[in-house]
Amino acid sequence: MKLEKLKKLHLATRMVRAATDADFSRVKSHVPPIFQTVNFDYKDAEEGLAIFRGEKEGYIYSRNGNPTTDLLAQVIALLEESEAALVTASGMAAVSSVFLGLTAPGDAVVSSAAIYGGTRAFLQKHLSIHGVQTRFVDITDLDAVESAIDSHTRILYTEVVGNPNLVVADIAALVELAHRRDLFLVVDNTFTPPPLFQPLIMGADVVLHSATKYLGGHGDLLGGAIATKRRWIDPMAEIVKHYGAILSPFNAWLALRGIKTLELRVQRQCENAHALAHFLSKHPAVSRVYYPGMADHPQHDVARRQLQAFGGILAFEMKKGFEAAKRVMDSVQVCSFTTSLGEIDSLIIHPASTSHIALSVEERAAIGVTDSLIRFSVGIENLEDLQQDLDQALNEADRITP
Repeated sequence: MKLEKLKKLHLATRMVRAATDADFSRVKSHVPPIFQTVNFDYKDAEEGLAIFRGEKEGYIYSRNGNPTTDLLAQVIALLEESEAALVTASGMAAVSSVFLGLTAPGDAVVSSAAIYGGTRAFLQKHLSIHGVQTRFVDITDLDAVESAIDSHTRILYTEVVGNPNLVVADIAALVELAHRRDLFLVVDNTFTPPPLFQPLIMGADVVLHSATKYLGGHGDLLGGAIATKRRWIDPMAEIVKHYGAILSPFNAWLALRGIKTLELRVQRQCENAHALAHFLSKHPAVSRVYYPGMADHPQHDVARRQLQAFGGILAFEMKKGFEAAKRVMDSVQVCSFTTSLGEIDSLIIHPASTSHIALSVEERAAIGVTDSLIRFSVGIENLEDLQQDLDQALNEADRITP
């Protein structure tokens, strides 16, 4: 409705309709606008029918699709060099949509044991309700991986760099194994986003991200992303639509903003993490450092062959155990003791009592999540400040009596 017609209506009607009927078609915004809307208007009934029938491109309802979230999906597809992509309300929404979209009752999954605790809980407690069982294996032992595969196995799943103790999966070897056994290879690339690694280029079938982490980068959004062939996106999109795991347009816009600086942020984070890993390896309070860039890392050669850089996440164990780990987290001042990772801020956490607390002591021990282990997501702060902060916190921890 034109403004001159609005002027003839009552004030209450004008309040409701003025913004809805505004025409911004003459404006080209340099920054993508946020389509913060539930519904979409149609020129007439014929256009509406054509869109609903799929005869004409257009939007029906933001749970089915939205210009802002679709733009993010297009950007993700460009980053991962995939045919198509799908964005979701969180990283776990991406995980659950992949497994629910690609499996049926009676199928099985073989998964790396060294994965995010939330993903493991989904596979164990929730996917099993749908009649899909999961076997967890040491993803670095290819014989063990193949032994776990049977005629029911549909998906082989791994993180590129395992959470939280930085086990590195040999994606090229897993691609060969998965395709020889006619499986989907699904790879979580959250820890190593482009430009560090692009699993689809190496032959993986599906890649997913928690966009909450490096893609967003600022700790102010929840989101997930899936990239794969177009024909496999469709069943996952049905899950997202019907389970309601929809990314909001505002969070999609925040992710689009964050991706603009992704390469610059990750470069600084990798440089800082590499330097801090070497510093920690020489500190008397630390018994062991886990970082793929260290020559003594068990999969260092795989990481060097596979990754453009070694990432911004490291982990280390305290010589004096859990009490020393707690003292470090209580003593840091520049770093923050909090959940999540991949942000511009440096974040430190104790996995055994947070992200992996749902696992039994035996399960944590099997994947190397000890009570003395600390995970450190390195930010973009000044390296000297980070090192000094860690040094004073470690020295505080070293004073305790074990």
